[in-house]
Amino acid sequence: MKHSLILSTLAAALAFGALAHGAEPKAKVLSVAEDATQKTVLVGRTLVNNMIVMFELEPAKAMWMQMSGAGKWMEHGVAPNERFHVEVKPIDPASKTRISHADVKFEATNKNNGKKLSADLHPMWGGSGLHYAANSTLAGDGVYQARITVGVPAFARDAKNKEMWLKPTTAAFHFKLAGGKLVEVTEPADESPGKK
Repeated sequence: MKHSLILSTLAAALAFGALAHGAEPKAKVLSVAEDATQKTVLVGRTLVNNMIVMFELEPAKAMWMQMSGAGKWMEHGVAPNERFHVEVKPIDPASKTRISHADVKFEATNKNNGKKLSADLHPMWGGSGLHYAANSTLAGDGVYQARITVGVPAFARDAKNKEMWLKPTTAAFHFKLAGGKLVEVTEPADESPGKK
C-alpha cells in the first residue's frame, strides 16, 4: 500500500512537472485545412528560455548552399519525395531580432504510424529574412509530436546580456496532417519577455 502511494505521488509530480514546463503543447484545430505544399502555414510559436521559437511549414524549395569543406556554393535542389520546407525562426523577444549563429535541430514523431524523423536545419536567408530550414518528406498523415532545439548561439554578448542563451533551448510543437494538409497546429503561446 505504502509502495503504491509513493509511486502514484511520484507519477503525479512528474506529470505536473511536464505540464508546468510546457512539455505537451495545446492543439488548435484549424477551421479550414491548410496546404503547406502551396503556402506558408504557421505550425506554432512559443516562448521558452527567453526565446521565441517560431515553426512554419511551407512548400519545399531549392536552396543555394556552401558545401562543407569544399568552399563551393551549389544549388541543393528539391528531391522528388520532399514536399515540405521546415522553417524555424528563433527570435529575441525584447529586440524582435532573429537569433543567428546557432545549431538548430528538428525532430518529429508521427504518433499514428510510429515513424520518426530528424534534420539539422541550415541557416538560410530568404523572403522572410534569416531562418533555419531543411526540406522534408515528413512521415505521412497523422498526429505529430515535434521538438525543435536551438543550440547555444556562438556570437559574443555584451556584459548586460552575458547570461542570454547559455544552454540549448528546446520547444515542443503539435501538428496533424490529414490528406496531406494541416488540420491541427500548436496554440500560440504568450510571448511576453517576462514569461518562461
